[in-house]
Amino acid sequence: MDLDALYKLTHGLYILGTMDGNRPVGSVVDAVMQVANKPMVVALSCNNQSYTKECIEKNGEFSLSVLCKGVDPFVIANFGFQSGRNVNKWENVDYCIVDNMPYLNDNIAMIRCKVLQSIIYDSNTLFIAEVTDSKNNKDCEPLTYLDYRSYFKEEVMKKFQEVKQQKEKEKMAEENKNEGKHWVCTVCGYVYDGDVPFEDLPDDWVCPLCGVDKSFFELQ
Repeated sequence: MDLDALYKLTHGLYILGTMDGNRPVGSVVDAVMQVANKPMVVALSCNNQSYTKECIEKNGEFSLSVLCKGVDPFVIANFGFQSGRNVNKWENVDYCIVDNMPYLNDNIAMIRCKVLQSIIYDSNTLFIAEVTDSKNNKDCEPLTYLDYRSYFKEEVMKKFQEVKQQKEKEKMAEENKNEGKHWVCTVCGYVYDGDVPFEDLPDDWVCPLCGVDKSFFELQ
């Protein structure tokens, strides 16, 4: 089978969003299409390993932010190259919450959908969903998956590596700045020297000597 033939079936590129409790999650998707207009129904395919897919199954709704060709490559990298299981992707971009659904602020259209049914395959889950709300925001040629494969993919990967390297430099700089310092209780003088980083201690942790909470500790 020649998979390149299937790449000729051009789709748009979208930021898929939903909620994980009170936390927004999302990913990049391309397999979206309108399949009916009475009612207005779309089909969405998600990889079965996607955490966003799992959250859609839980709450039964999702949002789509339609991307312009001029979108920042980082947006694709941010939502496509890391998992929402352990990364809050939305905190890295400008976004809004509309009726408890997340959307990119930089979009050409916003679409909200309610799942009607799902079909599970070995690799993907197909959601059939009714459009419950939509908004056309600006005129711009939409980014397609063909665009991504033709020229945009290299820009996205380059941008992701640049941001990753910058974050690593900032982390090293912060570690070097704090080298030799310790978290000290300002009430009794206890010096924390445990194996778990002080910032990662649970909120209910208290000083073993005087019993005050973490807010009474300072880096000295």
